[in-house]
Amino acid sequence: MKYLVLLLVLILGGGFVFINWPLMMKPEDVDFLVTTNKAPFGIILLIWFGVLFLIIGYTLAAQQTKALNSVHKLTKELSEKSKLASSNEESRLTDVKKDFENRWAGLVDEQKQLFAQTEQKLLDQQNKILDAFKSQQDQINAINQELGASVRSSLDTMDDKITKILISKGNAGDSEGV
Repeated sequence: MKYLVLLLVLILGGGFVFINWPLMMKPEDVDFLVTTNKAPFGIILLIWFGVLFLIIGYTLAAQQTKALNSVHKLTKELSEKSKLASSNEESRLTDVKKDFENRWAGLVDEQKQLFAQTEQKLLDQQNKILDAFKSQQDQINAINQELGASVRSSLDTMDDKITKILISKGNAGDSEGV
């Protein structure tokens, strides 16, 4: 935008010089500090402002080039720092992921150990209950055997007594009938 304004001023100045060209070419006495000569004062001023314009143009172009180089350098540094930050962030995320995976593996191992311990405790309790049940079953079987033997013994004793009674009554009935 500022170059556009500068170009517009240059065009207007050129138009002014073109319109007043006869006046610009009119010779006048010009004092050069050391000597005085007759020369077209307008052309001298035109050359002076042309040189001044070229110096200002060169200065602006050099300043613009310097600014563009600086922006390019800063952009390059920013890009490198961005890549470094991205790499550091990626590295940090990788470290966090590894730490999470290690912790997760530790928790999984801990849960497996806890599950194995719980399973072992359940098996131990089951075996104790089974042993107690077998012991009770053995006691019941022993009591049943004792009871069976006792009942058999009692039945045998009763059978013997009934047989004796029947024999004694059978002998008494035989003797009454004879």
